[in-house]
Amino acid sequence: MSIPISIKHLHGKERKEIIEAVQQQGKTAALQAIKPVLTGFLEAEVALKLGREKGANRQISNQKREIDWTCGYCGCQDAHQFTRDGHYKRNLETGWGHVQDLQVPMLECQQCHHDVICQFSILEKYQRFWLDLDQDVLFSSGLGQSLRAISQHWSAKLEGSVGLRTLNERINQIEPLVRQMREQPITHVPAVVQLDGIWVTIQKQGEKSKLDKRKRSRKQRTGQKMVILVALGFWEDGTREILDWQIAPSEEHTHWESLLNRLWKRGVQPETGLKLVVRDGSGGLGEALALVYGTSVLDQRCIFHKLRNVAEKARSELKGEDKREQRKHLMEQAKAIYQAESAAQAKERLQLWVTQWRECAPKAVATLEKAFEHTLV
Repeated sequence: MSIPISIKHLHGKERKEIIEAVQQQGKTAALQAIKPVLTGFLEAEVALKLGREKGANRQISNQKREIDWTCGYCGCQDAHQFTRDGHYKRNLETGWGHVQDLQVPMLECQQCHHDVICQFSILEKYQRFWLDLDQDVLFSSGLGQSLRAISQHWSAKLEGSVGLRTLNERINQIEPLVRQMREQPITHVPAVVQLDGIWVTIQKQGEKSKLDKRKRSRKQRTGQKMVILVALGFWEDGTREILDWQIAPSEEHTHWESLLNRLWKRGVQPETGLKLVVRDGSGGLGEALALVYGTSVLDQRCIFHKLRNVAEKARSELKGEDKREQRKHLMEQAKAIYQAESAAQAKERLQLWVTQWRECAPKAVATLEKAFEHTLV
């Protein structure tokens, strides 16, 4: 397909038509490219499972080659008894669009001459949508997008309807995985764990109903402030990973205690490698930490939270554009305190900073001075 383009700068309808034509051609090219790639991956997985390339002779051996693909009739799992048996065609909805007549390899069991159930790693049996839809739905949901917005996005991409129930079923698959994760022991324990609460607004469905723009009855939704309690692990090689989390109505010590007890049971203990816990000044967290870990690990206040609070106080005390440079200078000096080579040097820098800024920014100074030694662990 050729796209007629004029020499002059494009505007309005003509520009829109050309953009749509380019997008359509790009989509067609992507579909033509992805189909053989998917087929190639499926063929490669068959070769890996059977232990032989296409066209190679089947080995007759008393030593079995057990795989996780099973004959649907006799239950055989010996790859030496399986042979290729052509292909079947299926359609697939992907992020690139509709893939028509995808060639999927088939296997036959030579013991009973029935079909082998092939569980491909990149293709789920009887599923209309490919894995990229599942990933995008989970990611979009995690970013707070509504089911209706996700549905509209995918319906437009696939040029067909994607129901809310279809999306909701995929999101609900996370819950059992989360429960399973929280029961698994943490064998490689990080040396440092940072604990923090992230406040979010979660939409909840109420009892009352109202009519939407299309005059359909919908349950009213209200926003409720909730906090996500997060435990983030840091390893000495630079790796960091979320160890666990929990949604709670507040940062009271009972909620933090629940999360910390679960970490302890999963193996995050001083005996297994935990050395330091970094946290903010939340009273509930401090109480829970003392109850679960006592004095067995070092407890450091988070420097980021400390400096952020100082910056907030400085903005309220040194207001206006004319004091912007003054605020910048104050924060640069505050950050330099924590770049000291020793705790003693950091305390000396703090005293100089306090002397310089106490008169014009007393609240900012008081904020940094409060529990300062707990940030030097």
